[in-house]
Formats: sequence, structure tokens, C-alpha cells
Amino acid sequence: MPVFPTGLASTLAEVADSVRSESGSPGLGISVFTATDVILERGFGHRDREAALPVTPETVFGVASITKSFTALTALRLRERGLLSLEDEVGRYLPFARLWSDGPPARLHHFLSHASGLPATPTMTWLRAASQAGDPVAAAPTLAEAKLTLAPGVVGMPGRPPRSLADVDALAAAVSDHEARTRIAALAAQVGSFAGMTAWLDAHVVPLATPGELYSYSNDAFCLVGGVIERVAGAPYARVVEREVLTPLGMRRSRFDLEGVLADPDHATVYARDAGGAVARSPAWQTTGIMQGGGMLKSTLVDLRAYVRHLMAGGARELAEPRVASGPGATYGLGLARRDDYHGLTIVSHGGSLKGVSSAIGYSPQLGVGIVILSNLDGVPAEQLLVSVVNACAGLPLDTLAYDPAPHDPAPYAGSPGATAAGEPGSVLGDYLSGEPYGRMRLYVSEAGELRAAAGWPPLDVPAFMVGPDEVALGYPARKAAARVLRDGGSKVWGLQSGRVMRRL
Repeated sequence: MPVFPTGLASTLAEVADSVRSESGSPGLGISVFTATDVILERGFGHRDREAALPVTPETVFGVASITKSFTALTALRLRERGLLSLEDEVGRYLPFARLWSDGPPARLHHFLSHASGLPATPTMTWLRAASQAGDPVAAAPTLAEAKLTLAPGVVGMPGRPPRSLADVDALAAAVSDHEARTRIAALAAQVGSFAGMTAWLDAHVVPLATPGELYSYSNDAFCLVGGVIERVAGAPYARVVEREVLTPLGMRRSRFDLEGVLADPDHATVYARDAGGAVARSPAWQTTGIMQGGGMLKSTLVDLRAYVRHLMAGGARELAEPRVASGPGATYGLGLARRDDYHGLTIVSHGGSLKGVSSAIGYSPQLGVGIVILSNLDGVPAEQLLVSVVNACAGLPLDTLAYDPAPHDPAPYAGSPGATAAGEPGSVLGDYLSGEPYGRMRLYVSEAGELRAAAGWPPLDVPAFMVGPDEVALGYPARKAAARVLRDGGSKVWGLQSGRVMRRL
């Protein structure tokens, strides 16, 4: 066990409170611990800013996509009972008729490692829209985001494929609010059951690659594993997770039902940024009906500390074993991400983001340290804070980045790899879009001759540079992110992989 730097708890508290303050988050909780001791566990700011209620170690927050590791662990527990195998074809449980009919089948472990070939789709956008309809802050941007999924030619919509993100935006803007609400409600009803989502995917998406070949983050896959869990266990997904994972680990304050969370006197109020950028109370939590396996768990610092300690002790070692490359130096297992080249350390982790939720859990086996971070505002850099905690524990500079490549050529883009005009087969310049409205990117050259990216929705314009002919680095505030260039057999660029795979328009 390493000797930690002097004053570690004070350093961690300063870093956490600085992140909370700089991000504008009303509240943030952090727990840093070993197998036997707690180094720091406390709240900063408020779980309810207007009522001046503090964050405590027992405050219930949303955890968003951290839920995915609970879905995977529940599947492993059911495997121990002989109810399923990770090698089972998903078609054994879900009525896919077309998607994998002409090649190797997708198996449960592919669904649990984002390696099934399923592209990102708009189903979660449709499913959570109704929960935001009356929210004073989120209603309008939620509807605007949903309209992007209705543009002719995007995933699942009839029409000629759009030729640019500007086309998508213009076509979406032409949809009236009334039409959008009507269509989104109908689509949500269509994909709101396990059978319905399966049927919609089977009819409307094209696999990105052979199962096991390519990583592309898929909320749909984890939601559908929830359906598999229900089928083999003969009980609702949330009840099975409680029985197999939450109760055995003593996670008594963790739950899926929103009504129970809101009845708890120590729960977080969720916040979002309004049209002017101010952090405002946005009380309607996002919900997705029975599609819970991808991100609907709520939990606390104390409960998640018990969970991470279980992972650190090897209680579910298979979750962290690499299954597929997910980025430079990074892999993904079953519901957990992994980095093995971090200054001699391994970091196993997962983050989460929904409206009013930023979260991260993780641990480093070499340091023997586990970390939990929870916040009640989206957009808080929880995963970067987790890396800063690892840095503090390891005695590294606090601002050391997990991904920090050097430019292949420091000159402006015109002198870098792949420097061809937009539209030429080998060029990386252009517009990229996934089935999720926020999974989009435009790579372009500025008037100064520098490569830039307009990423996400609403777009954030950031500097970029080529790391090599098939890797672009994006310079977000406080971190860098990789975008892998995907080419066909003729070297023509067809997509970017940056978490989700985005197809080139």
C-alpha cells in the first residue's frame, strides 16, 4: 500500500470544492477511501440551494450511467444461478429478426460491453421527453433536442439523408411544436417496451460492424439487457437488481423508483442551465419508463462506497476485464471502463450524465483507493475530478490528464496528416452525426488555418489537432478527448468514434 502525500484530505477537499464552485453546481459530494478507511467523505454546497439544505454523505443523487455496471453485475449474479450465459445470443431473449441474420450473432456480453454493433439511436430522447414537458427550465430545450430526431432522413425517419448538420437543424426547425409533441409521444409509446424497442431497432438501424469489432456506446443495449434480466428472473428489473446486488451489499438507500426518492427527506434537487446560462432549479427528474438498465439508479456516497469496495475486493472482477478497445489507451469491460497506461496505474471507472446529474465512480488497484463523486447539475466534470483525485493520491500534478497526446504536426492544419479539402475521400473535415441528437460533430478549418470542432448539441466550439492520420484530439476545457477516424477498405472516411460512433454526412 503506498504512502499517501501529507495533507491529502485537505487537498482533496480543496479540489472538490473548487470544481463545484467553478462548474456552478449547487451541490457536490465526494468520497475517497481505501478498503478499510475513509480518507474524505463529505458534501459541498447544497442539495437544495433555495432551502439552503446541505449535501450529506446520505443525500440521494441520480447516478445516471453508473447504473450500467449494476445491470452487468446483476447479469453475472443470474449466471451464477444458471439462468443465463453471457455467450447466449440476444435473439434467444429478444425478438430480433433482421439485425444479425446475415452474420455472427450479437451475444449478451456484446450488449454489456457496447460492442454489439448497435448504433446510437434517439430512443432515450423520446422516452424521457414526457418527463420534462412541464419543467420551467428543461421543457423548451428538451423539445428542441427532440425535434432534431424528426428531421427527414435521420435514423428511423423517411426521406433523403441530410447532407450536413445545417440541413438537420433547418429541417428540425420546420417541425411545429404541436407536431413534435404528437410524434414524440407516439414514438415513445412505440419503443417504451422491451419488445417495442427491439422491433423498432430491428426495422430501422444498420449495424456499424460485426459484434465484437467496434466500440460504440449504446444505451439501448443496456436497457434491453434489463428486459433479459426480467425474463429469466421472472420479476421486474429494479426488483431483481435490489435482490441480487443492492440488498446483499447493504445499499439500503439506493433505488430506482422516483416517488421513493422524492419522499426521502435527504434527496438532491436537480438543476440545469437556463437559456441565459444561469444555473436554475429544474425539478423534473428525467425518467424513461421501464427502460431503466442504462441509467436510472439513484444512490448515495455511502452506498456507492460499499459498492466500489466490493469491486476493489474482486467481488466482480470480470466487470473490469477488457473486452473491447474504446479509445487510445482505454478499454471497456462489462459496464466499466478501464485505463491501464496511466503513469504506471490502472484506473477502473464509469461516469454518468443526465439532466441534473453528473457522477463518477472508480478505483485504482495499485493505490488501493476508491472514489465516488455525485453532483446535482449536468456538465460538472466529475470524471476529470476523479482523475484529479487519483493524481493527488499518487503524488502527481493535480492537472495531469488521462489523455494528453502531442500534435502530429504543430503547424496549422494545412500541414497536418490528412490535409485534404473537405469532400475528398481521405479528408477528416466535414459533418458527423449519430442517432442521438447530441452525438454530432463538425470538423472544419478556421480562417486562421487551424483545425476546430463544433461538438455536441448545443454545439461547443473547441480547438482540435491531428494526433495521426486516424486520430483527432479535441481540446475541451480542462480535458482532451479523442476521436478515432473510421475508414472503409478504400481509405474513405465514413465515421468518427468518440464514445458513440458518428456517421459522416
